[in-house]
Formats: sequence, structure tokens, C-alpha cells
Amino acid sequence: MKTYPLISVLVPAYNHEKYVGKTLNSIVEDTYPNKELIIINDGSTDSTAQIIDDWASKHKNEIRIKFENRENGGVTKNLNSLIDLSIGEYILFIHSDDYLLPDGIMKRYEYLQSHPEKLAVFADCFVIDKGNNKIHNSGLSDLYIADKNNFTDPERLKKEIINKWSVPGGTLMVKKEAYNQYSYNEGFILEDLDFYLYFASQDLIGFIDEAVSAYRVHGENTCMKDENWIRVQKDIINSYKYNLKYYDFRFKLWMILKILLNYRPLVNHAISGKFRK
Repeated sequence: MKTYPLISVLVPAYNHEKYVGKTLNSIVEDTYPNKELIIINDGSTDSTAQIIDDWASKHKNEIRIKFENRENGGVTKNLNSLIDLSIGEYILFIHSDDYLLPDGIMKRYEYLQSHPEKLAVFADCFVIDKGNNKIHNSGLSDLYIADKNNFTDPERLKKEIINKWSVPGGTLMVKKEAYNQYSYNEGFILEDLDFYLYFASQDLIGFIDEAVSAYRVHGENTCMKDENWIRVQKDIINSYKYNLKYYDFRFKLWMILKILLNYRPLVNHAISGKFRK
């Protein structure tokens, strides 16, 4: 009988009482045979924590579960804490408003098994609304208008990530060893661009053209909230700045252009705010 390595499914949870039950059900229903579930509730002010606690009590004999309640520390701090708690050889994140599609874990695991030179792989996803209605078949090409053909070649992948950041959450799987050389910047709320820029620069990330999760679009997405807009723009700029040193001259030019383009809306915002006063 074939044995499979332990995969840690990590759920950063915050104020998703409407959705978190479906998230957790999708994890326990996934057919990958050896997984653990780790959840940190990041100071939710709704009933998210109670829903998780009730669910964990019901399913404790079906999957190994770790669940912690913590004061709100932000998404990137939560991600680092989840990694610290994990013991699996592989890690995948799924936010508490998204959910896994059947066999989504196995598809990514098999890719990493057949590409030992890679430390991470990402995939595509369906896009759903707050009522669980599918609104796009592809988060990459329909929602973010990415050219998925570019993700199959390491050089074109770098260019696509630099020029058009277009990877929704919930599609990434990472070998745990990758976090020996990387941790999420806890000053960011846009956590994943920095990750992709770094691992793409090292040719350590691959892609499979399969939908492995459902990505939910609603008014409470962190990066879609109006009050987070300025921070997100600054996170984008700083992600490019931090990763400039890993790229050759050709890619540096594109990254500098992206930095300048992302400064422009910040300047316009500051000017318009000044004139409104």
C-alpha cells in the first residue's frame, strides 16, 4: 500500500461566520489520505470561533485538528504562526471564506513529486460570489486577465508575475523546507506578491492548469476594503523594491516601471485629498 507524506492544511480565519463551515468541510472531504488541519482564529468579532470549535468537536476523529484563538495580529503574522505549528512536509493555505475543490490537494502534490527541483506550485481556481454562485471558471484568465500560457515557462512566468500580478489565494502548495529561507513580512496585508516574486526569481515555483479551489469575491476581502487601499498600494511597491536584487537588469527595468506606476495612484489620492479639504 502506497504511503503519502503528511500535508498541513492551514486556515487563517477572521470574521467569516457565513463561509468557514464550507471551508472546513471541503478540507475533510478531500480524498488526500494523510493531512492535518491547523486553524488560527485571528480575533474574529463574529461567531467564527464558535463555529470552528463546534465543527472541530464533530470531526475530531476524521482528521487531526489544531485550533487556536488569538488576539488579532493581522494576516501575515497569522500565516507565520500557522507555519510554525505545522509538522507536514507540504503546506497549503486556504482562507476561511474560500474552499477546496475535489482532488485539489493531490493534483498539487503529484506535481511537486514529479518536479523535485520546485519548492512550490500554484494552480487555477473557480471564482464564486458570496452566495456560492460560480461567476468565473478561471480566476487567472477571467478575473485577473492573465495569460496562463506564460506560467508554463520560467522566464515568462517571471514577466507575468512582475507585469500583471494575477494569482488568487488558495491555489498554492509549498514544501515546508521553503520556509527555511522565507517568512511572510508581517508589516504587509498583501502577503503573497512578495512570496511569488522571490520564488519566481529563483525558478522554484511551478504551475498546473487545473482549478484546485474556489476563490470567493465579496466586499469583505481584505484587499478590496476601501480602508486598506493605500496599504495595499504600498505593499505592492515594497514587494517590488525588496525583490529587485534577485532579478537581472532586464527584469529590474520592468519592476522599476511597476513601482513608478503604483506610486501614481498614491500621488493622485494625496492630491485629491488635499484639494477636498
